[in-house]
Amino acid sequence: MSSGVPPEIGGIGSSDTVLRVSPGFDPLKAQVGPDEYFVLSRIDGKQSLRQVLLSTGLAIERGIAIVGKLRSIGALLLPGESSAPIPASVPSRPSSPSTPRPGVATPARALTPARGVPIPPQMVAPPAKPVEGHIEIDLPNPSPAELVALSEHAEIDAEDRRLVLAMQRLVETRDPHMLLGVARGADAKTLKRAYFKLSKQIHPDRYYGKQLGSFAERLSDVFEAVSRAYAKLIGPEPSRATGAQPQVAAEQPQTPQEYASELYDRACALEVGGDALGAMKLFAAAVRMDPQIKYLRRAASCALAAGQPRSAVEYANKAQTQTPNDPSAARLLATAYRAAGRLADAEEVLIMAMALKSENDTLTSELRNDLAEVRRLIAAGEAR
Repeated sequence: MSSGVPPEIGGIGSSDTVLRVSPGFDPLKAQVGPDEYFVLSRIDGKQSLRQVLLSTGLAIERGIAIVGKLRSIGALLLPGESSAPIPASVPSRPSSPSTPRPGVATPARALTPARGVPIPPQMVAPPAKPVEGHIEIDLPNPSPAELVALSEHAEIDAEDRRLVLAMQRLVETRDPHMLLGVARGADAKTLKRAYFKLSKQIHPDRYYGKQLGSFAERLSDVFEAVSRAYAKLIGPEPSRATGAQPQVAAEQPQTPQEYASELYDRACALEVGGDALGAMKLFAAAVRMDPQIKYLRRAASCALAAGQPRSAVEYANKAQTQTPNDPSAARLLATAYRAAGRLADAEEVLIMAMALKSENDTLTSELRNDLAEVRRLIAAGEAR
């Protein structure tokens, strides 16, 4: 087959056919792979099959094979079809129960008595015991954004992707019990066990140094939400089912602020060691979790050293907003503007900084020299 899309494709017809995704198709239950997710997410009922195949970036032969597979499992509809045709052969379900995933309780199966014969009590499976910190990751009716996330190139496996996306859904419910995977009225010991189990799975440090794509921010958001949920539930609540005040364990879990402080210290160590780019990643994570002034100013200085003036402007701007009457914060912002080539903005900030009250004569002299240098650069640019 040549590199171009053929005019006719077996099982579908013309490559100009516009396909649609079957409304009842659940890609997660069908266990389609990342490439299948990727192709499926591009079928919107508007583009022709030819356009879809060319837009994926996959080899045409590979794309056609994926489309054929999606069609065979009922994912795609041809024009005029209201439901996907039933596959020629539907695999029968195994009579024996499937092997459960480790750590996940398997619900008891109802037994049907033959000819009205009662089932002995010892043969009835007991109700499944809840597993603290267990989150269902089936993701029914995934959104287009979730489909793209499931198929994007990132160093995180499929099961962990579904866990993070499922927990993002739970964050929106604002229910801390659901987010931790615990029953209402759970005691402090159960809450702690659930929190530590989940935090091990979604702690950003677990993926340090990996290319995570959109999951870098997703992991940070989910970890923060889980930490907040735990902190909320572990607080004194006399109305809890036990009726007793929970005792705070000696080994407290790490709060988002403590984790941000740890990231900040590691970032500073990298910066001192000469790895400015590596430090920038950790500064960014620390600022996202706890945007305090110290982190912002150090991140801005590191960004300047790393040759990233736009990031420096962003951090310095946030720092100056938090401390509008601090001339040193204004000077840092002016330095970032100057590095970014925004001389007029740098001049304006320095003039405002000069008007602020300061008892530091050295800083005042530095601001005056900075302003003179910026004006010299502006004049030199105008003279060209």
